[in-house]
Amino acid sequence: MTIDNWLTLIQQATVVAIIGFGLSFVIIAGSIDLSVGAVAGLAGMVTAGVGLSHGPLIGLLAGLAAGCTCGLFNGLLLAHLKIPSFIVTLGTLSIAGGITLVYSHSQSKVAPETLLSLGTQPGIYLVLAAAFLVAMVLFNFTTFGRYTRAIGGDERVAALSGVPVRRMKVFIFVFGGLMSGLAGIVLSARLGVADPQAGSGFELTAISAVVVGGIPLTGGIGNIWNTVIGAVLIQVLANGLVILGVTAEVQQIIQGAIIIAAVLVALDRRKVGAIK
Repeated sequence: MTIDNWLTLIQQATVVAIIGFGLSFVIIAGSIDLSVGAVAGLAGMVTAGVGLSHGPLIGLLAGLAAGCTCGLFNGLLLAHLKIPSFIVTLGTLSIAGGITLVYSHSQSKVAPETLLSLGTQPGIYLVLAAAFLVAMVLFNFTTFGRYTRAIGGDERVAALSGVPVRRMKVFIFVFGGLMSGLAGIVLSARLGVADPQAGSGFELTAISAVVVGGIPLTGGIGNIWNTVIGAVLIQVLANGLVILGVTAEVQQIIQGAIIIAAVLVALDRRKVGAIK
């Protein structure tokens, strides 16, 4: 219970929460995105590489564009080729991770000095607040948010009601990619370097945060505040395990158990057919 420890905890929760904001839309719409960690790693690497050669602003825009491109790829394959989101994003996880290794030659890149303020106080809190505000406004006060809930509630009924389901799915995944890209940039700024493996594992942590926050994987309901609460809870748990001296291997076991337990509690079984 020290100030330094809580500041570290909040900074760690910021990256998970930003990824979770985009992932919340995806899950509420009834889909899943397993590529968010790899996309965050790719965006951070692109930002560092482009930023060092063309300036921090161009690097920042390039990183965000990389995230949006990955989201667009996922959305198009899901919406137009009818490939399940689990399969599409699992493939994108591998593709984005491979591109990151190829682009970086498996070497870390120093983040542009101008962008380091995004990973420290108060910059990291301002980025979190901005991402939260955008997600809240989109979800609660726009057609984008209403359509997202409608698709997750019952996609067939939403389509019959005039919701442009395929176009909305693409936009939802693009927004998820944008948030993952922003999180990757913040992560690189916080670490001071863009590492090829920096985003590894964040997909499970972000999914845990969303589900622990009370958003069911069956979609249709939820809110952005839930994701913030879930992200903080996950990081408090992880922080406590570290302080208690629990090994990384055991922490991974506990994280997997938490996902199963959270799904068990939050799953709306009325929306699930035969479990296979």
